[in-house]
Amino acid sequence: MRLWLLVALNFGCLGILFLFARFDAFSWLNASQASGDSSTTVKFSQAVYTLMLFFVPALIFANAVLPGKLLYYKIHRPVKVVPALLGVFAILAAVFFTDILYTWNKDFITDPELIKELAQNDVASSYMMQMPGIGDLFLCLLINALIPAVAEELFFRGGVQQLIMEWTKKHHSAIFLSAAFFSFLHFDPTGFIWRFVLGLFLGYMFYWSGSLRLSVLAHFAFNAFSVFNAYWVQHYPDSAWAKVETTYTLGAISAVISVGALLTCRNLLMKKT
Repeated sequence: MRLWLLVALNFGCLGILFLFARFDAFSWLNASQASGDSSTTVKFSQAVYTLMLFFVPALIFANAVLPGKLLYYKIHRPVKVVPALLGVFAILAAVFFTDILYTWNKDFITDPELIKELAQNDVASSYMMQMPGIGDLFLCLLINALIPAVAEELFFRGGVQQLIMEWTKKHHSAIFLSAAFFSFLHFDPTGFIWRFVLGLFLGYMFYWSGSLRLSVLAHFAFNAFSVFNAYWVQHYPDSAWAKVETTYTLGAISAVISVGALLTCRNLLMKKT
């Protein structure tokens, strides 16, 4: 019952956003390149959506329903430095593997109308990631990396995953289901597979460590890499890194290194001292 209440809060907050966006005073919530809005306005609009969809429902739910309130999410529990660094390394090492998964996922989509719509979404995402100056880089790190990492981990790992685990009594089921829900709520068919895999990584890190800090840190690192990569490509398009192409060999190596680092992280986290 509590799980469905959290999900209902999520969709309720989304409905409130859509309602407010109909008023002229909040028209910036619909900011887009097509409407002539600045990239900065689009960034702030995205930040509000992220906070309202995930952070606000998790906050309301914790204070109204959960016995330990925010402590339930285990954000207060520390994580040792070495396992934390290994967790971050595992996530970062997976970037080429996730790129291969994205390519596979994209090839599955054949509907012309959906392909056209997704292409428009890619253009919108690229516009929001425009970073002409160093200030824009830090703004993107806040809006596209830190805010999603904190808000989404509170909602999906701290909330959804733990509630499913209490319901099913099976941690693997909880991790897989919450990862699928995590990917689904991004409403991006071309990114479903790689986000699902990312959700698994983050879910197991949270389960093994018993602390939301590790999954938040790893999630932030993954997002931050994407931001830094976009910034580098925009400002240094002729550099060797900007011209790197993901191959299946590189993707396979990425997967092996990433899984190896993740399992090592698990061994350290589960080690009895």
